[in-house]
Amino acid sequence: MHKDANLLMYDKPASVWTQSLPLGNGNLGACVYGKTARELVCLNQDTLWSGYPRDTVRKDSYDGFLKARQLVMSGKYLEAQEVIEKECSSVWSQEYLPLGNMLLDFPKALKTQRYRRTLDLSTSVCSINYFDNNIEFLREAFVSFPKNVFVYHFTSSENGKISFKLRFSCPIRHCVKSQGNYLILEGICPSDSLRNNIDFPERGELYSDEPEKSGIGFTAAVTVKSKGGNVRFSEKTLEVISADKATVYLACKTSFNGYDKHPQTQGKEHENACLSILERAVASSYNNIKKEHIQDYKRYYDRVRLNLGTDNKEEIPTDKRLKKHARGEEDKGLYQLLFNFGRYLIISASREGSQPTNLQGIWNKEPHPPWHSNYTVNINTQMNYWPVLPCNLPEMNLPLIEMIKELSEAGEKTAQAHYNARGFCVHHNVDIWRLTTPVSGSASWLFWPLGGGWFCDHIFKHYLYTNDKEYLENAGYPIMKKAALFFLDMLIEDKDGYLIFAPSTSPENLYKVEKGNTAVSETSTMTMAIIKQLFTNCIEASEILETDKELRLELSQKLKRLLPFKTGSKGQLLEWYKEQPEQEPHHRHKSHLYGLHPSNLITPEDTPELAEACRRTLELRGDNGTGWSLGWKINLWARLGDGDHALKMIDMQLNPISERSKLRRGGGTYPNLFDAHPPFQIDGNFGYTSGICEMLMQSRNRTIFLLPALPSKWKNGEVSGLLAEGDVTVDIKWLDGELKSYKLHGQANGITVMYKGKRIN
Repeated sequence: MHKDANLLMYDKPASVWTQSLPLGNGNLGACVYGKTARELVCLNQDTLWSGYPRDTVRKDSYDGFLKARQLVMSGKYLEAQEVIEKECSSVWSQEYLPLGNMLLDFPKALKTQRYRRTLDLSTSVCSINYFDNNIEFLREAFVSFPKNVFVYHFTSSENGKISFKLRFSCPIRHCVKSQGNYLILEGICPSDSLRNNIDFPERGELYSDEPEKSGIGFTAAVTVKSKGGNVRFSEKTLEVISADKATVYLACKTSFNGYDKHPQTQGKEHENACLSILERAVASSYNNIKKEHIQDYKRYYDRVRLNLGTDNKEEIPTDKRLKKHARGEEDKGLYQLLFNFGRYLIISASREGSQPTNLQGIWNKEPHPPWHSNYTVNINTQMNYWPVLPCNLPEMNLPLIEMIKELSEAGEKTAQAHYNARGFCVHHNVDIWRLTTPVSGSASWLFWPLGGGWFCDHIFKHYLYTNDKEYLENAGYPIMKKAALFFLDMLIEDKDGYLIFAPSTSPENLYKVEKGNTAVSETSTMTMAIIKQLFTNCIEASEILETDKELRLELSQKLKRLLPFKTGSKGQLLEWYKEQPEQEPHHRHKSHLYGLHPSNLITPEDTPELAEACRRTLELRGDNGTGWSLGWKINLWARLGDGDHALKMIDMQLNPISERSKLRRGGGTYPNLFDAHPPFQIDGNFGYTSGICEMLMQSRNRTIFLLPALPSKWKNGEVSGLLAEGDVTVDIKWLDGELKSYKLHGQANGITVMYKGKRIN
């Protein structure tokens, strides 16, 4: 792999957050600015959320649902929408909160020269190197998973030159104190999000002094190990004076004890737990902690290698490379860098025992972040996990699988109360308390109880890629079965005798009717595709496990009667039950193409006419889109075998964006390679990395497709370590745009390998 494919590099410190460099271990997140005078490190902890467990079910919602169903089946779409918004909605999700900032004030530099700031994706270490008055200063920062600490190490070429004052800032209610060798930040999260507090003033104050209404408590603490010099603690600061070397260690623990446990009355102890982490960290040497961190990280990162060649731009700062690329300069190494950055973010934000990645992964600096930085499960959370399996990182799926399990428990009450159905359901917004009820506002987003069905495709794919039958039996299939029971209870006959889920929406999109715009239809293409995929997966899983024969028979019978895909007058795949004039023809969502990707219901080889309808749909939608929308389009064009169009989407996604850019139609990439919706949403990064995988290798139905969407510009290259279904690892080399060689690792018996429409094994 060429060296520039692993290094983000800059020639100046970050001035805004989207120039800072992200570090993480799933539990702790840090964004390092690399400033020479007043350093800023933005900190996050994965369980810092507003709120506490509470019942959000509306007791009268089922009556409203039945009323809306009757109206929509009578063609009264606006009336049905009004009922849904007034009688079926609930409360907004809670917010993911920042821990705050660690600020380090250094003596003012006389003359900073030869500044260099890097993030090495191959080691997960951030480095800052510069000279001041001919003295070289070097800093290294990382977040250790084995030790669960953020580490910041300072050295210089002359002894006695490391001096700084360290303090905290925090937007949450808190206090700071020194205790022994620790500077401690203690606080408590709001008991409700500000949005909820405004919309539902009867829910009380943002903070509450009553334990049963209080939020998550937390403790963060820092300590310093130094060589030479002195370390002093005051009430609110820590000071290092004239040291030869110094290492800052930070840990954080919270009272969060599970989605169904109150964080105060049933919470975990956090202060002693936090200080114990630091005690274990400082008992080891910096070099040992760093070595242990790199070894832990590389056992995941090194599984996959991509080489597309280079255009010799490795010594150009990354932000300037983005601008040059936007002006049309070739930079194949930049494609590799963003691909590897996506893999880096997966490992950094979703680790064993952590919360899954939210809208911003684990990195958020705002006390009231966009869209609450929650789990938006009508595309965004799922997209976060698209590249996990093909990039050979199944361990990083575990936080998502655990959340789905918890949602399958929390969502039982929602299914019963809102729909009088068995099983469980999940609507479009989820938080750490596993909210499953609809939120407030427009029916176009609140009325979408399909999240559980989509999540079950991730559940089953985890089995398909790992061949872990024990997981399928004990963890995966029970969740899938519960989701299937919900949809079995929800299906009704339409006028033609087909089974549909009514009423339904196509996430966040609207169509025109005589007296306005509506989101509500008899059903939608995405709704039916999710149900088809779920039933298909459940049938296969029950056969593998040799269980639930009667349920399997019922699912098979219902599957045959589900409403089929339909095409429209322009050759497009229809989005709603009927062909309707779209309120926004170039809408960012492409929900009706779920059957093409991420599902396998529509494929060029098995359903060519429907695949062509998907192609026509993409043409009509247009190429512009927000950052994550462009990421989805890369995958969709790759599934259609059009690598050049996928590359066009990649080039659009690489469009450089500044933090000051407002929400607009086109997305892009920030200087630190975070995806720009705008603002920042991490799902676009993962959509990009998934899209590269789809262009180079696709895996479905025990068939591996090699180079199915190779762009004409990528003449030569190789990739190794991609994971295919059946726990098979794939290496591919190509030369002059043609397959040169491939190798399968693992038990590949019964696997078919295809290249350019022909079987080659």
